[in-house]
Amino acid sequence: MQGHQEPTLAANGFARFSLSREFEPDLIDTWLGELQGEFSDLPPDPYGDPLLHRYRRHSCAVLLPWERKLHWVPKVSDPRLGDVTHYFQGGYNPEHRGMDRFFPAISARAESNPLLERIVLFDFAQTWWSDQERNLPMHVGVHFIKLSVEDGEGTAVSSPNFLHQDGEPFHFAHLIYKRNAIGGTNYVADVACSGSDPGEVSPELLKASFDLEEALESYGIHDERVSHHVNPIRRGDESCPGERAVVLVDITPMVKTV
Repeated sequence: MQGHQEPTLAANGFARFSLSREFEPDLIDTWLGELQGEFSDLPPDPYGDPLLHRYRRHSCAVLLPWERKLHWVPKVSDPRLGDVTHYFQGGYNPEHRGMDRFFPAISARAESNPLLERIVLFDFAQTWWSDQERNLPMHVGVHFIKLSVEDGEGTAVSSPNFLHQDGEPFHFAHLIYKRNAIGGTNYVADVACSGSDPGEVSPELLKASFDLEEALESYGIHDERVSHHVNPIRRGDESCPGERAVVLVDITPMVKTV
């Protein structure tokens, strides 16, 4: 009898990873704590209701596959938010359909973190492209997102708060930490389920549900083949806030439009 085989990204449109098994311990021991510290001062999502308790930063980079190196895109100065980067999802996020959004940028210190670069390079190694695309620079979006709730009755909510697609060819999520938080279950479903709550989805269309609990537990999505969602979190029994911090990475080839 063969052992259980985890779904692969190419075969199933999603896959789970444990980067603590992929990276050398010294890299994690040296740099994970610094990366976790970057989430202590994330600003509130400027496009979200404060009652949703969502905090985020976002930066963009260009990945040259033949160099295996990230080149971070310069920031734009905003009088209210400081250094920002642009984010546009077209019609893929109904909560912000067709909206140009500008998020506070990730710090230069975080951008130079060797663990973060290795995470992005690992993600890229899981992807596949046409003959034309694999010779192009890749646009990489890196999001630091924290759900954090102090009130024992409150919840922290992701955006959008239902099964959805992101619009980029590949999307990866990496848990940085989860502390005193209940919830945050991830769901992967058929693309036909986009716009639905996971509880509304028939079992045959729900491909997976799982929780990320340990640092560097991760999953990847081939966006055209599945929808996905993460449930809200609430605070656990301890007196400290309930928090779930993730790095999200999306990868798109930089093709000519004219």
